Amino acid sequence: MNKLFLLLTLFSISAHALSAKDIMTKNEEARKVNEFETRAKLTTGSSGGTPKIKDFTLWRKVQADGIHNSTLTRFHAPAEVRDEGILITENGSGKNDVLLYLPNFKKIRRVESQQQSGSFMGSVFSYSDIATPHVDDYQYKTLGSEKCSGDAKLMCTKIECIPSNEEVKDRTGYSKSIVWVRPDNFMVERAEYYQIDGKLWKSLKATEIKMVDSKNKKWLAHSLSIVNQINKDFTDLQFSNVKVNSGISDAIFTQQNLQKVK
Repeated sequence: MNKLFLLLTLFSISAHALSAKDIMTKNEEARKVNEFETRAKLTTGSSGGTPKIKDFTLWRKVQADGIHNSTLTRFHAPAEVRDEGILITENGSGKNDVLLYLPNFKKIRRVESQQQSGSFMGSVFSYSDIATPHVDDYQYKTLGSEKCSGDAKLMCTKIECIPSNEEVKDRTGYSKSIVWVRPDNFMVERAEYYQIDGKLWKSLKATEIKMVDSKNKKWLAHSLSIVNQINKDFTDLQFSNVKVNSGISDAIFTQQNLQKVK
């Protein structure tokens, strides 16, 4: 028997022997990079319009609790958003703190929990999408398995994720999500997100999934494409020049730094 085929088969058997929550726990561990910095490009368009591109830097670091993240984005282009910043501080209550800095007004604005399902910088992604999901925020159910779109030799596990409390539902704006998880690295390769009324709202594809920390076996999708299935708007998010565990200071993720423009 071909060794590669045998190895892939064992991956699939191992993944499918796990419960849905076990798989999502492994997913969170696989994508929990202790800290990283990356340049990012956000391209948003509609079926009849010209795509708009925003360029920014993103910093992310796991907090002292070892679970939640702090994320800072600083925009560079186009000119109308230059130096705008967004600081997302996740917490265990299900209510993330989101602060938006507007340099033209020299003002910080708080994005309340019920507004975090709104558009992130005019894109299909929301503020909540840019934050990271956590295992205890959801209840899980295995819906079977399907061939992975990124590798037809692998069988992805299809999992339904239901918010575990009203805070998570309000923050995300989703009644549920369905994710397809690869058996070889436990990364999500695609997902669907549903409105509160149960209607399909967004679909996501994750590609260029690369190991960025070989010592700790951590992975990052370098390309994310999301489509609003109601109005067909789309957004592509591309990461480049990813730097991992380079010693990002906690001071990066403060209000003082948020409004500090070089």
